[in-house]
Amino acid sequence: MSAPSVGCDVVSVERMRRLVTDRPGARERIFTPAELADAVRGGVDPDGDVAVERLAARFAAKEAARKALRGRGPALLAVEVRTDHDGAPELWVEGRRTALACSLSHDAGVAMAVVVATAETVAELTT
Repeated sequence: MSAPSVGCDVVSVERMRRLVTDRPGARERIFTPAELADAVRGGVDPDGDVAVERLAARFAAKEAARKALRGRGPALLAVEVRTDHDGAPELWVEGRRTALACSLSHDAGVAMAVVVATAETVAELTT
């Protein structure tokens, strides 16, 4: 049995803020419509701190997923972070739910994500 593969990434919330506010169309090039909607759930201001923190955490998850898939993962836009009915993050790739385990967090101006993949999941998503 092969060991699981782990990916981790951190993102500066301020850097994400500059990216999504200073570059027209950046949000749509990086995030899916579902991710953009999820970032403003609960009536959150799209340009406010909470939305930008949520986007930064999702960007970190996309990068962490690619690392967990040993650098052979899909493009950023093909990796989607969705929130399940309990509020936990789920990773979808190319419109399909995956078995990738994901944890997100943000605090003190930093967002981070950890993604864990079994060897079977790595093989399934990279072949």
